[in-house]
Amino acid sequence: MTGLDDLKIAILSPEDLETIRTLEKKLGPNVRLVAVETKDVLYALEAKMAPNQWQRVDTVYPEIKDIKAYYAEHDTAREVKGWLKGFLINNTLNPKPIKRPIRIRQVVNTESDN
Repeated sequence: MTGLDDLKIAILSPEDLETIRTLEKKLGPNVRLVAVETKDVLYALEAKMAPNQWQRVDTVYPEIKDIKAYYAEHDTAREVKGWLKGFLINNTLNPKPIKRPIRIRQVVNTESDN
């Protein structure tokens, strides 16, 4: 349940690939950049940290392996939200993660050509 099954690798020119390699060197050995085709809309899963303060679920719950914050389809984001809420109630992690309100936020790509 990664939500990344429908992502397409972007076709890049040799110059663009060199730019990415240069940025990776600048950012350090622990960072790898991935180029994918843009979508008109993505759906972000976010957890409420404080009033009017939301953070991506992958940063709030790093102890949950392979959790992603962005999904290409609303239905997939809803499935993951339901799974995450159930997991936070019934998990056996020690220490137990704090159950927080979860929302799905639509992120519109304003740079898309479509």
